[in-house]
Amino acid sequence: MSESPTTKIISDLTKKIHTSSPMKDSVYEEASNYFSQVSTVEEQRETYKNQLLTAEKNLAKNTNKDQEKTLKKKQKDCLVNIKKFESELENQRLERVQKLNNICVEILSLCTGVNSNDTNKKFAKLLGTLSLRMPESNNVSLQYNKQCKHLYQAVLSLKLLDQLIADKLMSNKYIMEKHLQSDKEKDASFKNEVQIPLLCTVLMQNVGLLHPHAQQILKGESGEKDEFRVLDKEERLALLKYNYQQSSHYIKEALGLDKYSGNSKEERDTFNKKEKEKISFILTLLKTALKPKQSIGNLLKVPEIYTSIVMPTKRDYDYAAIPRVFQMMDNAVERGVLSKAVVNSLLKITGVFPQGYGITYIPKSDDGYDLDTYEYAIVNSLYPKKPQNPTCRIATKNLIFNASGMDFCIEPDNNLYFAHARKKLWKVNPERLKEILSKLWSNYEVRQEQFELIPRCWFPHEFFSLEKQQNIWNKTMPNHEEKK
Repeated sequence: MSESPTTKIISDLTKKIHTSSPMKDSVYEEASNYFSQVSTVEEQRETYKNQLLTAEKNLAKNTNKDQEKTLKKKQKDCLVNIKKFESELENQRLERVQKLNNICVEILSLCTGVNSNDTNKKFAKLLGTLSLRMPESNNVSLQYNKQCKHLYQAVLSLKLLDQLIADKLMSNKYIMEKHLQSDKEKDASFKNEVQIPLLCTVLMQNVGLLHPHAQQILKGESGEKDEFRVLDKEERLALLKYNYQQSSHYIKEALGLDKYSGNSKEERDTFNKKEKEKISFILTLLKTALKPKQSIGNLLKVPEIYTSIVMPTKRDYDYAAIPRVFQMMDNAVERGVLSKAVVNSLLKITGVFPQGYGITYIPKSDDGYDLDTYEYAIVNSLYPKKPQNPTCRIATKNLIFNASGMDFCIEPDNNLYFAHARKKLWKVNPERLKEILSKLWSNYEVRQEQFELIPRCWFPHEFFSLEKQQNIWNKTMPNHEEKK
């Protein structure tokens, strides 16, 4: 894939969070290293303590003045070793905190526009880019989704937070206190004490899966199991338990509180108080997400379920079925797992069709009649006027791929995802439908058996892989077709 400057920024951001590299310096790689060394670190700490205890005992029972100086030096050396050891661990912890914080600040900067419309476009661009970069190959896409889903869910949770406040559905005292502060203070305090902790929580929500016990469930004792398989109930419950326990541990121990730098006692006390409040807020989000029902945990759980369907990490997923995401979430509402109001707020943001989804539609003639053909479009905007009417960027016109198409709303009657729209093309000669497919697929002769003659959707990764076609969120002027 060639990358535009913005696509590269988003690609690099995902790699900072979770990737596989020789440097092993992504957030998740560092977490994996931390979990693998917990027992070693504890053994080393215990060794140093025992050495100090032995030195102190030898010094206490010593009666030889000639040996006193040597024994005191051994005691001092032990204390120095302990201090150096703990100092190195503390520096590593603070580096992890700062790295995660910097990533969250970068996410916020990518999502913040000059006004609400610009902000919504930036959110759509980030979510859409993550979806459109997903490879078509099943094996590769699962690995890609595994690494990118943290960022996707974090961005979605951040947008949902704004929507819940706007819909007057946010009752969490901590969040609303920060939100209702004076305008002068609100931007900084809300960003630092609500938005960044929320992003941290979502990014770290599944870090516990890197713990060796969790990895054993996923991959088996010797890596013989497929980590992308559908887990049985016993495996799933055990994995949820380990993930929650170890994610909580990582947040409290491997990350913990940031450190104040300065000389003011008053500022330090205020800083430490806010840090304790933030980590309490993070742990509350993490805990309530296990069984959210009507709680603040929906702020994590609703986007988590949405992300698991839109960016799946199970082999049995079907791209064409992704728009059924809200049907699945409504089932969770009926079981009392999720809040219906929060699900509805997310539906208001995304609509039925996720950002970057490939829409196939029946175009209209200049006089408003349906044509006996279909074209490609890509969902590129949040907040559709109706959930089933996505706003899209035209990807093909007259069956020719177009890097400078217009935006327009596709209604269900012309969206081939819906069966009643596909029926309109039943009258078209199959040979004509094959001809359409052959024009839209350069390797049609090799792959024709894979496709329906009247496709419900299309997979736009190949289209998006060209840099000149990656800015599907730029401003466009309406044309005659859009007005129709």
